[in-house]
Amino acid sequence: MKMRDISESQRQFALLGGIFAAALVVSLIMGWILFPSLAYARKAQPINYNPPLHVEQIGITCDTCHFFYEDGSWAGIPTLETCVDCHSDIIGASPEEEKFVNEYVKKNREVKWALYVKQPECVSFSHSSHVRMAKIACETCHGPQGHSDPKDYLANRITNYSYVVYDPRVPLNAFTIIRDKGETVWGTMRMDECTACHRSRGTSTACFICHK
Repeated sequence: MKMRDISESQRQFALLGGIFAAALVVSLIMGWILFPSLAYARKAQPINYNPPLHVEQIGITCDTCHFFYEDGSWAGIPTLETCVDCHSDIIGASPEEEKFVNEYVKKNREVKWALYVKQPECVSFSHSSHVRMAKIACETCHGPQGHSDPKDYLANRITNYSYVVYDPRVPLNAFTIIRDKGETVWGTMRMDECTACHRSRGTSTACFICHK
């Protein structure tokens, strides 16, 4: 009788162990494969803007379009008025420029650019403090957008955090994820990345520094 009880207990233990192991495998698959594919939406810009053409060939710098006002505030994403300074008419042979001029400039429509990096509403970020005062290069946070074509980007459906998807020639940074098909996914400005940068520079990580 005792032997039967022991054997029955062993079978139950083995069954529970098998169920646990199967559940663990399923959870890992969902967490590593299924959840990221569901959580992140892959998006593209309405106009396929060519950063290397503007930066490397024409010599435009970041602050040409993303400039600071006299009071130190940052202009942000360029408006149509900024783009029209150069693109009031078609000046090249790019189908994307033709689309931009015909669909937006001539119709006086603002381009609804998708934000490659978006911070939550609870975060107060000052470009003036980082770029003008701390002398941090734009590429430190935004990646080499002026030297490589961002293919598209991944936006988290819940948090709105995003990852910029580049071609595989782009070098890695500390927060880069390598994906399939030879893509380089550049890390975004999450809280852990910001605090790591602050600590490395001896800057405070107190809550009120970023959360106003």
